[in-house]
Amino acid sequence: MNALFRVSNRITVVLALLGTLGIVAMMLHVTLDVVLRSTLSRSMPATLELVTRYYMVLLALLPLGWVEWQRKMISVELFTDFLGARAQRFNELLVTVLSLAIYLVFTVATWEKAVEQYAIGAYVMSLDTRIPVWPSYFVLPISFGLAAYVCFMRGVQSFLPHTVATSD
Repeated sequence: MNALFRVSNRITVVLALLGTLGIVAMMLHVTLDVVLRSTLSRSMPATLELVTRYYMVLLALLPLGWVEWQRKMISVELFTDFLGARAQRFNELLVTVLSLAIYLVFTVATWEKAVEQYAIGAYVMSLDTRIPVWPSYFVLPISFGLAAYVCFMRGVQSFLPHTVATSD
């Protein structure tokens, strides 16, 4: 079981790093576009399309599994501090199961949309250039699926308290 936890951790870290690379690529792309417009009165083609259809999707969703793995999702602990240890554990398991269910629904829904966009070869036009956007649709089900897997592993861990799930 520890091997599954290690694999989960590595996958989430790799996707979080890819999200970070998306941020760096977006920063370089936008900066170069601004410099070219300011100095040569030329713009890089498709900057807006690439930023909105690729970079933003990568940086917003790829780290989702890592955020779940690190338990860094936004949470409100208004009443849970007043609960006993057993009730807190039950509450955490309930939140994990609900999160798993929601992520699974998102995974299935976005997978269907991604396959649909792939089938039609979805693209956007920028000036006279066709920019395929269907690949970015697959980031969503991958991200949601990994987050669901992390929630599943967290649920398994709650039944196996001796299992180590995270390594910082």
